[in-house]
Amino acid sequence: MTQANFVKEVVVTDPDSKAEVELSVFKHSNSAMFAMDSSWLEQCPPEDDEDPIVIRDLFEPEGQLMLFGL
Repeated sequence: MTQANFVKEVVVTDPDSKAEVELSVFKHSNSAMFAMDSSWLEQCPPEDDEDPIVIRDLFEPEGQLMLFGL
């Protein structure tokens, strides 16, 4: 299982709805950076507040990714 660490939250304008969207930016252990819709991440709470959120790894489709620092 790989991991990614939270870097910061940024606000962008959705090109379709023109609404502002908050994105959470992460640094993957493979050195890549990526962002995800913060409201989507709120729907994936860990079992315990101290645990990372675990999602499918964006860079390794068969793997899982732990998100730290939220």
